Amino acid sequence: MDVNEIMVEETEVITTEVSGKGFKVAAGVGLTVLGGFVAYKYVIKPVVAKIKTKKEQRKISEEVNDFDDAELDVSK
Repeated sequence: MDVNEIMVEETEVITTEVSGKGFKVAAGVGLTVLGGFVAYKYVIKPVVAKIKTKKEQRKISEEVNDFDDAELDVSK
């Protein structure tokens, strides 16, 4: 083997290793994004919706209770 053949083989090995690592990184990023999307759609979004609904129900209950109190005060 001469020096050129050795350099070509080493370059191919380095390229293969780097592209393999790059693929692993890209796959990891892709899986992270996919996991985040699934978590948002099926966990975070429903929890936020429940919290908002409970807050709105509390406001409605408070308004109804305030209205009843106001009626009682007026009738006295």
